Amino acid sequence: MISLASVLILTILILYLSYVFTKSLGKGIGLRRGGTGMQMLDRLPLGQDKAVAVVRLGSHYYLIGIASSQITLLAEVAEEDINLETVGASLPEGGEGYPDFKKLLKKYTDRHRKDE
Repeated sequence: MISLASVLILTILILYLSYVFTKSLGKGIGLRRGGTGMQMLDRLPLGQDKAVAVVRLGSHYYLIGIASSQITLLAEVAEEDINLETVGASLPEGGEGYPDFKKLLKKYTDRHRKDE
């Protein structure tokens, strides 16, 4: 009976310490994740392991394609195409707030089809 109780207490202790450790580790990773010069504004999933995203690098904006094995630059987006008033004076961290992503994607895919 004593050995069963000690195993139960040890198991609960291990689970609690694992929880505390992963929670503190996650906070540290989140703080180091954000950069000052580069930011993902929006991401649109297209399928399993495939997506398109708008990224800000300094004062330039890029439309990129993301696959499981590579990242491809699709187009450079003009700042005029981005409605900064709805996004806010300072662009949000974490990817929220790019309202006209579908229109922008359609514009650049149509332009690419005309070039071919």
